Amino acid sequence: GTENVVRACCVLSIPYLLYTSSIAAVGPNTSCEPLLRGNEDTQYRGEVELPYGKTKAMAERIVLEANGAKLSNGGTLRTCVLRANTVYGEKAGFLQELYLLARARNGVLNYLEPEDTERNHTYVGNVAWMHVLAARHLQLKPDLLAGQVYYCYDDTPSRKGFLLRHQLLSSADPSVRLGSHIPYWKMWLMIQLHRVIRVILSPFWRPQPFLNVPLLNTIVTTFSFETDKASRHFGYKPLFTWQES
Repeated sequence: GTENVVRACCVLSIPYLLYTSSIAAVGPNTSCEPLLRGNEDTQYRGEVELPYGKTKAMAERIVLEANGAKLSNGGTLRTCVLRANTVYGEKAGFLQELYLLARARNGVLNYLEPEDTERNHTYVGNVAWMHVLAARHLQLKPDLLAGQVYYCYDDTPSRKGFLLRHQLLSSADPSVRLGSHIPYWKMWLMIQLHRVIRVILSPFWRPQPFLNVPLLNTIVTTFSFETDKASRHFGYKPLFTWQES
């Protein structure tokens, strides 16, 4: 799909391409040390495990390699990439699911991440605003933005993911309270048991996996960044404060 978009830009002489990627293109994964407060230039070694991250990494490479490609009218294609992280907002599906699960447990919100994990979250309106500014300045300052990668960020605190989710949900419903930590070994055992059950039932029924080990490893691994690159390159400032978000 990404190859077709790039090809269409070249054939139709569309000079600017802004690609929405994801931090999943970089990590986290368990092949190396966790990333703590990195930035766009931080080298994060290891192989991305989840299929979504692999396809995003491939798409990023295609888009960045296409920077400088010749257009059919003789012009040049300019590309850049924005890496969105965990995006939340008024209609965020994962927050709605967590809220329903908490309500089903008498308002208790259990969590899987260890106490020492750290995540970045970004309000959806700020991610959209960053795209608008990046698209505008890719045309105004192509030599600066072309070929660059930017993390999406705002004033949302870098903190333990379960504490942030609890704050967001409890602000909407004060009856939601933080529960207890779910041990890694328990979830790993449940995943393996579920796999065995799927094999046994495969001639008759194939239940969908609720979780897999690479996703579990992603959840319990710290991956956070601290950057002002978008601010320096195209004057980005969050449109919505943390309190508004």
